[in-house]
Amino acid sequence: MKLRASHLAGAVALAAGLAVAAPALASQNIPWTWNSSDHDAKAEFVASNDTFHAYVYNPTDYVNWSGPGATGRWDLNSGSAEQNLPFNWTKGKVVTLNVCQSKTLWPDDCSGTQSGVS
Repeated sequence: MKLRASHLAGAVALAAGLAVAAPALASQNIPWTWNSSDHDAKAEFVASNDTFHAYVYNPTDYVNWSGPGATGRWDLNSGSAEQNLPFNWTKGKVVTLNVCQSKTLWPDDCSGTQSGVS
């Protein structure tokens, strides 16, 4: 059987398309994460509803977050009630958070960056 140039071109295009299309990642929560030293705030990400949750104990606490095509800083209100920041992201995309307390004379007190999947 002879291969024609059109068959070969089609096979190369198919192989290239398969190499580029990566499988979607499975959903993965980010568990409750405290700011580093004094535990004034904590945050989590729940993949099933694409929502960040936070508890805050100091008015200078905030969460740095990122998701598909977006990043931001979520300034938290004081009080220990749970606060929510919902999104509607495409499933299988990486999201991150770190929770911090702003300091005046010192570097901000932050957790390490945690990753999950929407």
